[in-house]
Amino acid sequence: MKSLETIATPEVDAAIARVLAAEQAARQAVEQCEVDARLRVEAAQVRAHGIAERAARRVTRVHRWTDATIAARTAAINAERAVLAMADPALPDEARRLAEVLQRLADELVSAE
Repeated sequence: MKSLETIATPEVDAAIARVLAAEQAARQAVEQCEVDARLRVEAAQVRAHGIAERAARRVTRVHRWTDATIAARTAAINAERAVLAMADPALPDEARRLAEVLQRLADELVSAE
């Protein structure tokens, strides 16, 4: 068996240097990939947070619109019901049935949250 000193040649030294350089380049590439990945994750988190905030604002606007619409419709139904309640007690059957239906609808709208 030959000793290391007899094996060492300029070609072997050059090959070892290339391997070491390639290993260093690979480590640097992996470190850069880790940095890039962290930056992408952070950017995605910022974007997701912005999307969530916009969605929450939109949901709030929809809830406000829905609440206002329900309140306006309920008020209109209650006003019509009041008018019907003040009418002649001898209402025809159709008008009486309409008043009952409006009363049920108003009760459902008010109680269905």
